[in-house]
Amino acid sequence: MRIEKDFLGEAEIESNAYYGIESLRAKKNFPISNQQVHPEMLKSYLLLKKAAALANYESHLLSKVETEAITKAIDQIIAEEKIFDQIYYFIIDSYQAGAGTSQNMNINEVIANVANEICGYPLGSYGFIHPHNHVNLSQSTNDTYPTALRLATLSLSKKLLREISLCSSELDTLAKSFNHILKVGRTHLQDALPMRLGQEFSGYKSTLDKLYKLLLQAHNYLYELGIGGSAIGTGQNVPKAYPENILKHLRLLFVEPHLYLSHNLFFSMQSQLPMMIYSNALRAICLEFTRIVNDLRLMASGPATGFQEIFLPETQPGSSIMPGKINPSILEMGNQVFFKVLGNDTAMAYALQAGQLELNVMMPLMAQVSLESTMILTNALKSIRENCLKGMRANEAQCEKNAGLSVHIVTALSPLIGYTQSAELAKEARKRNKSIIDLVKEKNLLSEKQIEKYLDLKKISEVSPNSI
Repeated sequence: MRIEKDFLGEAEIESNAYYGIESLRAKKNFPISNQQVHPEMLKSYLLLKKAAALANYESHLLSKVETEAITKAIDQIIAEEKIFDQIYYFIIDSYQAGAGTSQNMNINEVIANVANEICGYPLGSYGFIHPHNHVNLSQSTNDTYPTALRLATLSLSKKLLREISLCSSELDTLAKSFNHILKVGRTHLQDALPMRLGQEFSGYKSTLDKLYKLLLQAHNYLYELGIGGSAIGTGQNVPKAYPENILKHLRLLFVEPHLYLSHNLFFSMQSQLPMMIYSNALRAICLEFTRIVNDLRLMASGPATGFQEIFLPETQPGSSIMPGKINPSILEMGNQVFFKVLGNDTAMAYALQAGQLELNVMMPLMAQVSLESTMILTNALKSIRENCLKGMRANEAQCEKNAGLSVHIVTALSPLIGYTQSAELAKEARKRNKSIIDLVKEKNLLSEKQIEKYLDLKKISEVSPNSI
């Protein structure tokens, strides 16, 4: 064991631990979820500290030797994947003190100890590299934590963007392969006009394209950084050139050329609106995907008593008691993930409004729900794409059978015989369980040529030029 001190007193720490006394206090204070801070947040915070060290060197606050010790320590931590070490390195629970001070100090202490070890000093000595005096120089938790959070969110959501794009491509492939298949369209869950299965899937594809653009728009708000604002936005203890210098390095380290400094640092301390906008984008994605997934479950329902218009890939047995039963398991998983993300968005909303005066201290919760939502949503979409969209087949015979049974092709006759007579015809067709075409022939309402012209299901399913 070794002894470390802070202004509250002394504490014993394991001699081979890379965290320090402030980390230990936080670990004892917050044994809440046994869940570590998200690895992407830790990595982003480490890279932010690297950018800070380089900016401090350029501001002549750190020597070359000190700067190299800090940056080498950070590179080593990331390369050796110590981010995942919850025993000797990053020991803070995801539910912790407000604003993320515990996490900031955990990172500062770990970097300082690794840097000192690289330079031949014992752990816990801090005589050469100090957590506060060197690693946290020109910084505050209040400007570094929200900056790291936005950078982590941007990094993680790139994978989500890619998944949405890949799902869109898969739906486009299905739309094209299904475009020749007639089916009945439905409104209010009741039969409507004939359409093509490919048209239905083209609508889903278009929805995903719009969601992709929505997420990109949310990114525009995350690019704004309040780094250099220090504790409350006044920039106390921050050199004049530091903000621009750290921004330069952040752009390079994160490969994010669109990052820019906030035009009002007080806003960036007080409000976490960019995180709420991003969360709302995730909410919209989940709501739309829930709708699409539920449609697919309906279309696959059956096999004997449901729609059975599409066949989903069989991924696992569906029952422990009913042999041979297959369920839409992948889509059911998707629903559950979407619901969880919607719940996280509600938590984000409560955290956003809880900001008071010069700081929103609920940022650790924001980090947890934002990064968790992004990760599980990305993984869910990947599973849906690989295990459901790929390999999906159409039940062509069932689709075309239902299209022919729809009485609402009578809509095409409305301009010829009027709405009232068309409605009576539809009513009789339902009552007698006959198709509209058979009834029209029976009553000699149209000639064969007129039937071919006005009641051809393929022509009815074409998009009207007037609606484009």
